[in-house]
Amino acid sequence: MAYTVTPAVREQRRAARLRHGVQSRAALAPLIVSMKKSLLARMGIRQRDLSWGGRELLDIYCCARAKITAVDAWLETNPMIDAQGNPAPVLKFYIAALNTSVRTLEALRNVVAEMAREDARFDKALSALAAEGRKTQEIVEG
Repeated sequence: MAYTVTPAVREQRRAARLRHGVQSRAALAPLIVSMKKSLLARMGIRQRDLSWGGRELLDIYCCARAKITAVDAWLETNPMIDAQGNPAPVLKFYIAALNTSVRTLEALRNVVAEMAREDARFDKALSALAAEGRKTQEIVEG
C-alpha cells in the first residue's frame, strides 16, 4: 500500500522544521539542568540548601530562561516578522517566558533574602541573584 503525500502533509512537514522547541520539556531538560547548576554555583549553595519553595522557584526560573534561550536560538535562523508583517507565533511564548522569569527571579530573591536573614552563608546567593536580575533586566530592555 503506497502512501500519497498530499499538499497538506508537505506543508505540515515544512512547518515542522520551523519548530522552536519551547514546548518540549525533554528538549529543554539539558539546558535547564545546566542553567540550574550554573546559577547554584554562582550562588555558592546546593539545591538542597534551599527551602522547598526556593527549589520550585529555581526550577520555574531556569525553565523560563531555557525557553527564552531556545526562542533566541530559533530567531537567529528564522524571521521575527513574516512577509505579511505578522510577528512569529513563537514570540507569544517568548513574552510569557520573559515575564515568568522576571517575576520568578524576584520571588526567588525574596526567599533567599529571608534565608539570608537567618544564615549569613546565603549573602553570596543573594548577590548572585541580584546579578542575575541585572542580566534579565538587560534582556527586557532590549
